[in-house]
Amino acid sequence: MIRVVGRVSKTEKIDGKHSVAEIMDTYGISDERFIYLVNGTPVTKDFVVSPDEDLLFLEIFSGG
Repeated sequence: MIRVVGRVSKTEKIDGKHSVAEIMDTYGISDERFIYLVNGTPVTKDFVVSPDEDLLFLEIFSGG
């Protein structure tokens, strides 16, 4: 399952195994604006995600 949390939030299911980078390309997610966690653990873009894992993209916000 893919969850995106930020200004626009959405949830999607994935079929098959894909790297985080492939998923980011498919959904137009910028690695400059998001951090990504698999099952609550930070991972790199080359990490391969299975459909039974939870991939969470959290948008980075800054303020003052």
